[in-house]
Amino acid sequence: MKKNFGVNTLLIGWPLLFWAAAFFLPLAAALSQGLLLPGGFAALKESSRTVSLTLFTLQQAALSTLFSVLFGLPGAYFMGRRSFPGQKNLKALATVPFVLPPILAVLGFILVFGNRGLINTLRFHISGGGAEPWKILYSLKAIIMAHVFYNFPLTMRIVGDAWRELPSSTRRAARSLGASSWKAFIHTDLPRLLPSVLTAAVMTFLFCFLSFAVILVLGGGPALSTLEVEVYRLIKQQMDFQKGGALALVESSIALSLLALYIVFQKKLSRGASDDARSSTVRAPLPLKGWSFLAGLLYLLPAFLLIAVPLASVVVNSFFVKASRQTAAELSLHHWRNLLGGTLENAKAFRPGGGVALKAVLRTAVLGAAVSVLTALTASAAAWYTVRRGGKSGRVLEGLLFIPMGVSSIILGFGFLVLVHRLPSGRFFRLAALTAAHSTMALPFACRIITGRLRQISPRIPQASRAAGAGALRSLFLVEIPMARRSLVTAAVFSFALSAGELNTTLILSPGNFTTLPLAVYRMIGAYNIHGACALGTILILISCAGFLALERAEGA
Repeated sequence: MKKNFGVNTLLIGWPLLFWAAAFFLPLAAALSQGLLLPGGFAALKESSRTVSLTLFTLQQAALSTLFSVLFGLPGAYFMGRRSFPGQKNLKALATVPFVLPPILAVLGFILVFGNRGLINTLRFHISGGGAEPWKILYSLKAIIMAHVFYNFPLTMRIVGDAWRELPSSTRRAARSLGASSWKAFIHTDLPRLLPSVLTAAVMTFLFCFLSFAVILVLGGGPALSTLEVEVYRLIKQQMDFQKGGALALVESSIALSLLALYIVFQKKLSRGASDDARSSTVRAPLPLKGWSFLAGLLYLLPAFLLIAVPLASVVVNSFFVKASRQTAAELSLHHWRNLLGGTLENAKAFRPGGGVALKAVLRTAVLGAAVSVLTALTASAAAWYTVRRGGKSGRVLEGLLFIPMGVSSIILGFGFLVLVHRLPSGRFFRLAALTAAHSTMALPFACRIITGRLRQISPRIPQASRAAGAGALRSLFLVEIPMARRSLVTAAVFSFALSAGELNTTLILSPGNFTTLPLAVYRMIGAYNIHGACALGTILILISCAGFLALERAEGA
């Protein structure tokens, strides 16, 4: 019993200690700047700028969520209720938002919808050179369109999976009682779909509410700024920690309140999914033919292009070079050659000699490896305790690890910045803080991956191991971890991909010469070196593909 108590203490103690040090402490440090220091929250309450920032943040998030969900629901129907060739590949492609770095979404959006992007180029040639460019960058429309591109596959994937699992018995019962097809959907299917629609909407709203790279690049300045971007400008550019902390408090309060409301309503809506429905046979998908084939083609083809074309544009443009902003692009391997031996001077052009781009790749790889190991170990301990010990303490631990999804990475980085300012050897502690911040953001996803696999392992297996004389810790390492190693590898790869694409905390915490791939891409976009950014972006796409394959492997396990 004493040994088991020690194992339980270790397995719950480490995740709690990590959560306290890597999340609660920096969050408290960030928010305290606005609450405790003069010129913080008290001064912010009297500013009309705070009200306008909050309203615009809510407005763009609400509009982005509305259009993302509306555009994703038809896809969810086709993915969940119909069968057609290539469906599995399209479903896999809908996983993109989970692993695609936001800076890549911005880069792809610029290449397709920019003033000299693909659409404007096609319009120019079709009209014979007479069409004025469609100017959409640096507007609310650009922000919403980029968010829809980035988030509508969430609704396709989440609601589509729920639609596929609807039981056949409930619909048959409704139809046998004389209900029309439409009434049967309203009274039997819709209540069971609402939890998934709510999940997709809340996740999309949080992503858009806490969006940073899209607003920073496509917003174009303070006129279209949000709470997240304004916090960054206050703490990084103006060094005003007091007002930055106060705005961080406002933003975190709204996001965490929404998360709490979601948990409450999700439980109420989920009561409609009764045990008999879960045990019933699911409905067989219908073939896509006739009018449904035409409707599916009119929807699925544009949806596929909306996801694939921006990413393909990044790859294709990496093989072009422009001598100046006014000259035409020429086919060239210039940026790929300089990736191995060039230097990034003022983020404007590669020139031989320094290898900064290659160093960015190596730094991203080393940082991602450290994050993946730390996250996998912490998530394994938390998942084992949640599954094997459960109870109130297990539910509390699971809930605590879920909270970071409602706090922005900018605020987390801000909190670490406040803490490392008080420590010597700033560079070392900044890199350690950067690793901890990335791991904190990946932890909820890694826990979910590993928990799902551990729940598939019968509790009788470790019980038999302990009955044969093995202690709890030995049973864990020799029996359960080997059986769950596939999920551990998946969680580690997924965490690596998330870390490799993370820009927000890197902008705040990285030392002056510590440039990662997304940071280099961001700087090159700002310097209008789009083709150079595409070369680095292509490497990010390859890393994202590894994360995507890891997630697919986890869900297929």
